[in-house]
Amino acid sequence: MNNAEEFGYFAKTISKKLGIATDTLRNWSLKLEAQGVEFERNVRNQRIYYEKDIKAFENMKELLNLQQPLNDVSKIIAEKIKKGFYNGDYSEKNTEITLSVLHHKNAIITQEKQMEQFKNQLIQEFDDKQNEILEQLKKELTKEMTIVMQDRFENAVNEAVKMALLQERKEIARQVLKEIEENKLQSTSTIEKIEEKGILNRLKRLFS
Repeated sequence: MNNAEEFGYFAKTISKKLGIATDTLRNWSLKLEAQGVEFERNVRNQRIYYEKDIKAFENMKELLNLQQPLNDVSKIIAEKIKKGFYNGDYSEKNTEITLSVLHHKNAIITQEKQMEQFKNQLIQEFDDKQNEILEQLKKELTKEMTIVMQDRFENAVNEAVKMALLQERKEIARQVLKEIEENKLQSTSTIEKIEEKGILNRLKRLFS
């Protein structure tokens, strides 16, 4: 029991040594336990921490101060606890190794974010160009449809005029034939009567 490695501490002592709240230490402990780390407990089910645990928590605090997510840090620390990194000489190189890994990880995350931003920029530019093309096509189609509708309207008007003129011609011709049929006189006399009514002149004008 004289060996410091074998001397255990309760949460209050560890919290004070680390400069953190006891609730924070409890939360970190729960995170590590969720990763498979087992802390010794007394008969009252209180956790007992040893020097190797203190080293692990100190390393954990250093990594969290680098703004790393607690879940990620917990996984890293738990893995190193299982490998004995905080026992003996392993602990001396532990922080340097972890920082190197985290710096590499941060560089990868930064590259991924840059690629994501570049991808989003390309997508936005593509969407803008596509919308521009669609808008131009819409304007051109609208213009073409307007011209087509105008042509159709003019054609419809012309056809209506032609039909009206044709109908009028038919009506005048019918009247002439009716006059001829009713009078049954000599051609000269019949034509004179038709001319008197102006029907023949109208007929000539229509067919001229």
